[in-house]
Amino acid sequence: MSPLEQGGLALLGAFVLIGLRVPIGLALGLVSFVGALALLPAKAAISLMARVPQEFAASWEFAAVPLFLLMGNIAFRSGMTDGIFRLAEHLVGRLPGGLAIATNFAAAGFGAASGSSIATTVAMGRAAIPEMLRSRYDPGLATAVCACSGTLAALIPPSIPLIVYGILAEQSVAKLFFAGIVPGLLTAAAYAAMILIRAHRNPQLAPPVEPAGASLADDLRDVWPLPVLAICVLGGIYGGVFSPSEAGAVGALFAALFAFLRGGFGLAQLWQTLMETVWSTAMILFVAIGAFMLTRYMALTGLPVTVADAVQSWNLSPMVLLVVTALVFVVLGMFLDPFGVMLISISVLLPLFERVGFDLIWIGIIIVKYIEIGLITPPIGLNVFAAKSVAPPEVSLPVIFRGVLWFLLAELVVMALLLTFPGLTLWLPSIML
Repeated sequence: MSPLEQGGLALLGAFVLIGLRVPIGLALGLVSFVGALALLPAKAAISLMARVPQEFAASWEFAAVPLFLLMGNIAFRSGMTDGIFRLAEHLVGRLPGGLAIATNFAAAGFGAASGSSIATTVAMGRAAIPEMLRSRYDPGLATAVCACSGTLAALIPPSIPLIVYGILAEQSVAKLFFAGIVPGLLTAAAYAAMILIRAHRNPQLAPPVEPAGASLADDLRDVWPLPVLAICVLGGIYGGVFSPSEAGAVGALFAALFAFLRGGFGLAQLWQTLMETVWSTAMILFVAIGAFMLTRYMALTGLPVTVADAVQSWNLSPMVLLVVTALVFVVLGMFLDPFGVMLISISVLLPLFERVGFDLIWIGIIIVKYIEIGLITPPIGLNVFAAKSVAPPEVSLPVIFRGVLWFLLAELVVMALLLTFPGLTLWLPSIML
């Protein structure tokens, strides 16, 4: 069997193992190690694969992942994010569909602290779904807006998927952070416009409500640490004061200081936050190491280069190539964890993107968008299940998926703009860095 055939068989074997519920990191690492043994002497294969975990885990860029996770966990556990929905409600609550629009923009703000789509969906769902249902909002809209706006966390910095992509593609994490801002805000604006139009045409979908609770000044006092954290992190990167990894450390330190100053956050809560961060980091690291091993093995087989040569010989237009790539990512995203989708795909497709001449910063944003769309696409959208977990039992999955379809229409508009006008993505990093 030729190396190319072995590479194709290894990819098929990885998908079979994942389908059999083997953890993604273990499935990728296992097929890579067995494949390397088939191509190399045992001692060389063991030596090659044994170096991968240490090389990846010891990379300076990866240090940003646990630090930004820690920052987001502290912000959530200390209650810094509790008032963000109330603040958004005060600002846009009187518009048609105001509570749903407020949830959408609050998720964008929460995502800037957490960097996790599912965490944002769960946090927004707990705060906003009961409020919208009490206000007689359509259950499909109330739950779908939480599931879909949670995807904004993957684009608005600090974004964990963008950090991992930057490491694997050897691209600047700082550029990726700034490149994600405009697409993230554009997506939030598209969601808000869709909700506004639907609520204006059908007032029964989202009856108008008056903002209740504390005053606007009180809400501003509750959420001031979040914009300060964002300014510290992005401002420090922009000003060249520190790297993205160092920015994670600064963000985590300031988050801890703000949490202790606010009160209600002690050593017990800090210990719980640290344990959550360790658990999340270990899960990401386990999957990433398996994917890194697969990338090394694929390089041995020559499969990525062969795929790139074959596709280039077909003379496909860049737009057709991107549409085909979209189908691959969205279909995989229906069934697999987003990190698994991205890491498996990059090992094969990155040489193709380089050969065609795509800007890898722009491609990184497009890939993350594809993956996040997969998280809300039937039949298995992980964000939809996350929203279901915090919704009342009477709100069924079909109801949530029907609500999600409207957001997928908004995503089509956003993706058409991002694919047609790459400058929307590349403009900000070009002037900020």
